[in-house]
Amino acid sequence: MRKIYVLGMVFAAKSPVKKAKRAPKIKRTAKKRTDGKLSPKADRWLAEATAEFNRKQEVLKQEWGFGTFERWAFDPATKTFALTFADGSGFEADGQVLGTYSPTDGSWEWAWNNPNVEAAIAVPGDQLKELGKRLGLSYLKIGMVPAPTRDFASYLCAIGAKATDAIGVYLGGGDPVEVAIVLHNPRRKLKAA
Repeated sequence: MRKIYVLGMVFAAKSPVKKAKRAPKIKRTAKKRTDGKLSPKADRWLAEATAEFNRKQEVLKQEWGFGTFERWAFDPATKTFALTFADGSGFEADGQVLGTYSPTDGSWEWAWNNPNVEAAIAVPGDQLKELGKRLGLSYLKIGMVPAPTRDFASYLCAIGAKATDAIGVYLGGGDPVEVAIVLHNPRRKLKAA
């Protein structure tokens, strides 16, 4: 397997054709406020975010081939995310790094906090921090968040997708860290002649 490192992070990899890991459908879970309850506004927003995320991820799988790609790449210079399929065709979308997930140590780091991610390619921290303040969600305002499972990482992706009005999120990549990239403006890439 060939990996390309950009700013110390894996941003492109080629792997043998195999069934891609499917992002699990998620159930909304949230840290509770000090009084033990989410506000009704936060509860509604998070319920919408997780439902939208599940629908969007299914569309990416069914209509755009996210379960069958051969390799993926992210070009930080153009902020372009790409998938290549076995027949040479592809998928492209504009992308921004939302965060990174480490299954090994069960942590999530927002891209705005990661010194290895340039601000130009990261989802702006102010956008997430303001949302966290408005909804009373502390884990949107701190740089590193405990993420004991991939389901929780997907939950954070759901929040990022809704906050940025993305068509979905790519969560994957190499060991030991997976990158989460929010996607906009999808387009098909025809196979080379």
